[in-house]
Amino acid sequence: MRDINELIGKEFEFEGKGYKVFGAKFEEDMILLSTEIKEQNTKKKYALSEMSKAYFKNVHPYLVEVMTTAITDSPYDFRITAGARTAKEQNALYQIGRTRAGNKVTNADGYKNKSNHQIKVDGYGYAVDIFCCGKYDENGNYIKYNTQEGYESKKLKDIADHIKTVAKSKGYKIEWGGDWKGGWDSPHFELKL
Repeated sequence: MRDINELIGKEFEFEGKGYKVFGAKFEEDMILLSTEIKEQNTKKKYALSEMSKAYFKNVHPYLVEVMTTAITDSPYDFRITAGARTAKEQNALYQIGRTRAGNKVTNADGYKNKSNHQIKVDGYGYAVDIFCCGKYDENGNYIKYNTQEGYESKKLKDIADHIKTVAKSKGYKIEWGGDWKGGWDSPHFELKL
């Protein structure tokens, strides 16, 4: 360094804080730096609730790893709403819109046509469903979503893109139900081995 002024604009870290030099001068045998503290990344991180984690029972560990990692820096907060299911539980969902009131929620009856939520030979279910619960705004305030907002396609696509990127970085492949041509299921994510 030929000139002390070359220090101006430099950034460094000291005792866990980031600093940027905006002035420098010699005084006796010392160099005095005028600094400002760099603005720290204050984005709040999301975390899965204990209720969400309970849905991971019997879900493949790779899928659990992806979802647990993805939530921390997801563009939106989300919760797990379904994990592994028995054939009986799957069939109960299949009956909605058929023998029970409501709109059809699945084409997998649990017996002839199985869901990836169902436990496979290795003892694991390979799918989870999510709900987009909210997000932190630019001021750090949490905005909670209602049911309609939580299932909004754009938000779920943003989350899906993020989850697929996290999975790829770990060497796993995740399929999103929102990418399906027939039987679109935007809250659904499944591990492909």
